[in-house]
Amino acid sequence: MALLGAVVLAALTLTAQPSLAAMAQATPTPAPVSTAAPTPGGASTGGADAEPAPTTSPAPDAAREQAAAKAAQTAQPLCDAPAEGRASCFAMRRGLPEGAKRQAGPMAAGATPDGHGPADLLSAYDLPADGGAGQTIAVVAAFDAPAAEADLAVYRAQYGLPPCTTANGCFRKVDQRGGTEYPQADEGWAGEIALDLDMVSAIAPRARLLLVEADTNFPVDLGIAVDQAVTLGARFVNNSYGTAQEYPDQGTLDVYYNHPGVAIVAASGDSGYGASYPAASTYVTSVGGTSLVRDAGSARGWSETVWNSHWQSGGVERWGAPGSGCSRYAVKPAFQSDAGCAGRTIADVAAVADPVTGVAVYNSYSDTGWAVYGGTSAASPIITGVYAVAGTPVEGTDANSYPYAARGALNDVTKGDNASCPAGLCGFGTEPSCDPAYLCVAGPGYDGPTGLGTPKGVAAFRGGPHGTISGTVTDATTKAPLAGALVRFGDYTATTGPDGAYRLAVPAGAYQGVISAYGYRQASLDGVTLEDGAALTRDVALDPVPTETISGTVTDGGGHGWPLYAEITIEGVPGAPVNTDPATGRYSVELPQDATYKLTVTANYPGYLPATKSVALGRAAVTADVSVPVDTAKAGAPGYTLSYHGGSVQDFETRSAPAGWTVKNNNDNGGWDFDDPLGRTNQTGGGGGFAIVDDFHYGWAEVDTELRSPSFDLSREKTPVVEFDTHFPPVQRINVPTATMDVSFDGGANWYTLWNSPPGIVGPEHVSVSLAPFAGKRDVRVRFHYVGGLGNIWEIDKVAVGTRVFGPAEGGLVVGKVTDANTGAGVTGATVSAPGAAPATSVAAPQDPVNGDGLYWLFSPKTGERRVTADKAAFHYPALAEQVKVTRGVTRADFRLKAARLAVSPATLSAPVTWGEKEKLRFTVRNTGTAPATVTLGELNRSASQAAEQAAGAPLNRIKVERDRIRPDVLSRADGRPVAPAPGAVTTRGGGTAWQQVSAMPKPSIGMVAGLYDGKLYAGLGRSTELTNFSNHWVSYDPRTRAWTTLASPVYRRSAAAGGFIDGRFYLTSGRNAMGGTVEATEVYDPKTGAWRTVAPNPHPYGSSGAATLDGKLYVVGGCMMGAGGAEDCHHGDVMVYDPAADRWAKAASYPYGVDSLSCGGIGGKLYCAGGFTSEGTTAKAYAYDPAVNAWSPIADMPVDLAVSAYAAANGTLMVSTGYSWSQNAITNEGYAYDPGFDTWTPLPNAPTTAVYATGAPGFYLVGGMDVATGEPSSQAIMLPGYDRPYADVPWLSARAGTTRLEPGHGTTVTVELNADRRTTTAGTDYTAALAVDGETPYPSASVQVRMQVRPQEPGGNQG
Repeated sequence: MALLGAVVLAALTLTAQPSLAAMAQATPTPAPVSTAAPTPGGASTGGADAEPAPTTSPAPDAAREQAAAKAAQTAQPLCDAPAEGRASCFAMRRGLPEGAKRQAGPMAAGATPDGHGPADLLSAYDLPADGGAGQTIAVVAAFDAPAAEADLAVYRAQYGLPPCTTANGCFRKVDQRGGTEYPQADEGWAGEIALDLDMVSAIAPRARLLLVEADTNFPVDLGIAVDQAVTLGARFVNNSYGTAQEYPDQGTLDVYYNHPGVAIVAASGDSGYGASYPAASTYVTSVGGTSLVRDAGSARGWSETVWNSHWQSGGVERWGAPGSGCSRYAVKPAFQSDAGCAGRTIADVAAVADPVTGVAVYNSYSDTGWAVYGGTSAASPIITGVYAVAGTPVEGTDANSYPYAARGALNDVTKGDNASCPAGLCGFGTEPSCDPAYLCVAGPGYDGPTGLGTPKGVAAFRGGPHGTISGTVTDATTKAPLAGALVRFGDYTATTGPDGAYRLAVPAGAYQGVISAYGYRQASLDGVTLEDGAALTRDVALDPVPTETISGTVTDGGGHGWPLYAEITIEGVPGAPVNTDPATGRYSVELPQDATYKLTVTANYPGYLPATKSVALGRAAVTADVSVPVDTAKAGAPGYTLSYHGGSVQDFETRSAPAGWTVKNNNDNGGWDFDDPLGRTNQTGGGGGFAIVDDFHYGWAEVDTELRSPSFDLSREKTPVVEFDTHFPPVQRINVPTATMDVSFDGGANWYTLWNSPPGIVGPEHVSVSLAPFAGKRDVRVRFHYVGGLGNIWEIDKVAVGTRVFGPAEGGLVVGKVTDANTGAGVTGATVSAPGAAPATSVAAPQDPVNGDGLYWLFSPKTGERRVTADKAAFHYPALAEQVKVTRGVTRADFRLKAARLAVSPATLSAPVTWGEKEKLRFTVRNTGTAPATVTLGELNRSASQAAEQAAGAPLNRIKVERDRIRPDVLSRADGRPVAPAPGAVTTRGGGTAWQQVSAMPKPSIGMVAGLYDGKLYAGLGRSTELTNFSNHWVSYDPRTRAWTTLASPVYRRSAAAGGFIDGRFYLTSGRNAMGGTVEATEVYDPKTGAWRTVAPNPHPYGSSGAATLDGKLYVVGGCMMGAGGAEDCHHGDVMVYDPAADRWAKAASYPYGVDSLSCGGIGGKLYCAGGFTSEGTTAKAYAYDPAVNAWSPIADMPVDLAVSAYAAANGTLMVSTGYSWSQNAITNEGYAYDPGFDTWTPLPNAPTTAVYATGAPGFYLVGGMDVATGEPSSQAIMLPGYDRPYADVPWLSARAGTTRLEPGHGTTVTVELNADRRTTTAGTDYTAALAVDGETPYPSASVQVRMQVRPQEPGGNQG
């Protein structure tokens, strides 16, 4: 099955809900490079059909509306459905009436554009014609609309609205930072912007307009744009966009929409019943949609029903309706009182949204002039404009509450629904079905699709009479201000600031004030009467409440009864939680007297359930001990064992069926595998290997396969079970397969189904099934039977059969802390072990400042004298062993790990040197640490010097290719090739002596990773000649024997991954699997043991990233991922950093722009990156990242724009060779080296092969890649000798240490020679460099700055 199928089918994907906030941190990108306007993920579907201007005036109203109904047959959304974690615009464009043509520019005198114009809307909603004076309305949208101001001018001129331009101060356009660095343009969002600006102009023609363009359609960027709009003075902010669904953590984005005194308005969506964000936010006015038509028989002259329409567009049946529903995550605001929804109900109000009865819009950028638009993107700016006409919201109030205080001032929409459609069209039935019905069906009063109704004048959008109450809250004893005190007047609250001050704007009326603060007695303010416009001051002094102590011991409640290290949170008590002592389980906390407190105790060890305890605290200390129950289902608590009597537990760590297990395939289409052929990764909740049936791997053929267990004797068992971890996701499906767990007791002759999977189980999921019917049977077998096709998967792991026996084990718990003997700081990631015990790891404890980082717990199955070892030798903390007397309870054992630490003096050397002469300087290196150090010196260039001559390279060879056949992604073509073959292209050019041929790799590959360690080249993964299957092949090359060796393979197959050597281990992360997804797993290879292991996964993985190691960390820059509908989503700017010492990922400052397939290297304490694909093609731009300030800065551009090159950091330079150049429209064999000391690029010898997607490594090796002539992966391997050192060779500098081995407290003198050689220096020039001083320590390298001032030779001096 071609990979294109995966891309197409991914459009049907249904997934578990991911984290919106996590996704929101990434930087989105436009579609792959093209000469057309880019289309970001989840962005436009394109512009309008280009059609000539009409030659006739529109029909009268009745005929026009009839024609408009016909036009709906070609309506379509302007933006694609939003990709996961992104927002999409909600605008829809109606097609043209039959025979009509679009018109660009102003219409002829007397002609009127089709669709509702300002006069229609003002009439329908009873609004004045000159509203909005003195107000500023902001429109927030993603991406740029280049013609926004010009198009707005045409619309306003057409309808006789006053001009609104930059020149007259009425119109302003800014980016999300308030500047003019506008984002890239997008056709769909440009249409949205035109709609928004036209609608707020129609409703509030006298208002000033502020357009704020977010960099991307990720919610964080849009939220930042909202904040910027408010900062720039807008009191009305329109948001005609939203996500496809709600997310559990969407509340973290509410901070962008919570602006009291500002009307924040959001569209509810165009996909019918269901909630989206930000419409679900408690802080916005959520706007539903209606169909608006003239109705001569009504007093109003108009009638409205819930928008619900369907049509065909481009042969595709479409349907639209406003969003509505009950939020699963947003709390219900105080002003909503509907009883059928415990959360926030959507929508609040509504306006016209149906494209069939849509509004006139002028858009010349992505349409050809006048058009009719709809969607709730039309309704939202209409409501925003109504708010502006109503007047400035009262300071400190929630504008979305105003309609609820004036329900009678709205047009109640009582007909229609948003949850029905023709059969099979929308995911709903032909009749609406929701519970309660008002959430999707209109009726008298409030309903979900239209809220309280549509505008009837402005009364419902205006705050009533208000005044302000302010004051200061202080401590009655000390007179000090109290921060965080809660002040309440009726339903209105405020919290005091650091100065104790508060200020509330509340409606006029009589109130009782209540002021409370933790640790103080509550105070009341009675009889506060506030007149309209009044400003009252009410200061309050609170009396502190005496405190007493609650203390106790937290213990294990599963049978051991030993003290537990646990976290205790106390309901209603601010501040960080309290933690118990890890060795004693003791805790103590001071709390105000005369109150009852709810304590929630959560063990810091795995495998326990939370425990709660209610404690009444009077005027004496209270002891409250808590026993914490063990989670017997997860069975993960230390010191407990889980076994299955009469059976066993089977994992699938090997890459074949375990002993006794068999696979029976009932047809020839394949079946259960154990090597994860497409790199899905274990999603069952288990770890390491697993069993999987992946029918996509077999071409979507119908698979019928069984995984059968060995026989189990359950003749003595009374309550046996079968348990397993599973993952059976509802993704990529065209049909629904069957997945069953069956049991046999007659050798497999007959099978009985005990478990039939639901249609979808998204792992991790643990399943437990009773085998009671088979208790007492001698020959019990289980099987996992899968029947299905067309892109389904099923994963199984940790299958257990037998009687479940869980309980405490013999032994004791050892706890303690691992610290740095030099600094006293906690050391995380240390391995603590004892004979016969499962090793433990010291961990971070960010929520426990008392105990701090470095805590560990280890269960020893034996008591008495035990040898316990703490080890982090891989990161330069030598192992430390201690004899520990382990008891049956808890034994404390702390470890202070020693480490070398180097200091240099002086840190700067400088001397004048006469041209042609030498000078010697000295500095001292001292080991101030507690372990021996081995000193190494490295040279870093800081200024230019004359470069040594290089051997000749091959002739320059640039192979022209079509730009639209070059892609930076792994899924661009149906045959899996990222580049179209160029038959006849000459990819190998003779000549030159610089490069050397290396023995060909055992397997050809593209998109590999590679690195150099101890003189050997390690390389692998990528795609082989079977382009749709990815490899986990891993090999090494020894230049001494000129031979390749096949090594142990990593678990996960991937291409375009990132990796590099750190402290003698190769770290591999990210990349793409054969399904086009990204691989989160991070694996580590140790050449000394020949083994791989898994470490912390990358939370934001991409493929085609730039990768480099720097100061013991792995940096991964930019990249690609699969976007909405299977489309490639490239040019991300995320920078992820992995710290092996802490086994932790972090995010660094984003790259200056979205990029992928760039070249990176770590040199002299900074990260340097250059080239790559951007939204405009390949780039020559380059940047340096300084970890000390977490910022990027520009460096010299590359001589040629290059992407998908082979690269490596070696000899103090960033080396880049071969690749694709957009400006040259060619794949090339040229290369360049960047020297940070010079800030210049110098040519490298041209490679003898012209490649793309090759991989580089220090040496300088170039391996694999795509053979352009055939389009096949290559097995080539060549080397540019002499580039295998981590540091530069500064020609005028040399250094030598007196000794390289330093014991603690010892030092050595380093002699530095400055050589003003006439061949490499110039008289009258200053030269600077640095010496890096390493010593195999866990700390950053020391360095000495060196300066040589070359003085001209005295007249008559030696000229030799």
